[in-house]
Amino acid sequence: MTCHEESYNQAELKLSIFDSVNLLNQEHWNAIVPPNEVYLTLPYLKALESTLADRIDFRYILFYSETFQPLGVAIVQLLRFTNDDLNTDDLHDRFGHYVSEKFIHNLDARVLLCGNAFSTGENGFIFCDTVSNDMAKRNLSRALNRIKRDEKKANNGVSIILLKDFWPKSFNGMEVLEHDGFSHFEIDVNMVVKMKPNWQSFDDYLCDLVTKFRTKVKGIYKKSSALRMKPLTPEEIAQYQDRIDQLYGDVLERADYRFGNLKADTFRMFAESMPKDFRLAGYFLQDELVGFSTCFKGNEVVDANFVGIDYRYNHEYAIYQRMLCDFIQYTIDCGLQELRLGRTAEEIKSTLGAEPIHMKLYVKHKNHITNKLVKPIVGLIKPSKFGTRKPFKAVLYQQ
Repeated sequence: MTCHEESYNQAELKLSIFDSVNLLNQEHWNAIVPPNEVYLTLPYLKALESTLADRIDFRYILFYSETFQPLGVAIVQLLRFTNDDLNTDDLHDRFGHYVSEKFIHNLDARVLLCGNAFSTGENGFIFCDTVSNDMAKRNLSRALNRIKRDEKKANNGVSIILLKDFWPKSFNGMEVLEHDGFSHFEIDVNMVVKMKPNWQSFDDYLCDLVTKFRTKVKGIYKKSSALRMKPLTPEEIAQYQDRIDQLYGDVLERADYRFGNLKADTFRMFAESMPKDFRLAGYFLQDELVGFSTCFKGNEVVDANFVGIDYRYNHEYAIYQRMLCDFIQYTIDCGLQELRLGRTAEEIKSTLGAEPIHMKLYVKHKNHITNKLVKPIVGLIKPSKFGTRKPFKAVLYQQ
């Protein structure tokens, strides 16, 4: 985004760092963040902070020119990461020859995260086009190091600085971060469905599937025919708050890692303050809420976030697969270009036409010597392997 005609080439931008969204200059923030960057908008950030401040410390950074013109923003989440937040058996299987089991089972790190623990993608910072990529990364790294020093003085400390998550278009141009000691590693792919121009309805999507996979989708709708899907209002989210937390907790229990989790109260605030951008869909079996899904809209994309499922009914009524189909229909109905289904269940998503997009994170340990030892271990982290499918007619893959 272009904020000013003048280009800025000075080595350092001015920084202002705030520990509450209510303290920053909202006019300056809004001058940088367009409304479609939903994860950096003030309503989104206020909902997070107001409902999660008891578990996460938040920092907000404004970057300025010498004449105090706003040029960029960044968000930081400071959170504790322990062995309770991940599948320790899986981690030990991956690194058992390089990292001791004692270390894994006693993991306790305070992470300085530039990005968003609750969304996938480049949602941690944005600069004006007049700021070069190198200059943006250099000043971002400088700001993160300052926060790390401030946390050390406050006796809380930071073990790891983490930047998440970068799309392939950003893989080049990270030399500044690497020069500053950051190491990159790939994480599990994001499964993405690219919308076709001829998909004006869900029936159009079905017509582009080969017979085998079209039959599978029709089977999902047959199994889930007893389900009733309903977008919930803020009042209804509050009404089903305990049930939503229970269903979400059931999904988290099965996850390999839990890098931050939300509560129904956060969803309610999203629905209140961002009604055009956020949707929580409830799935009912008769009058019982047996599942829910959430998503955001922005930048011509539907970004599927969180789901909650009552696994007693999931197999019989294909709850999760129905959610995935409904995400596709919702994206078509909204006339948007892309559906991001996130990580996990890659093979199931592949059968519906989602393709894997590789992503990278950048990490740096607080200690210079330890950081050198961490680099080769980080290099061992690889995305999970899975089988991909090609459910569309061959002509679509030739376009």
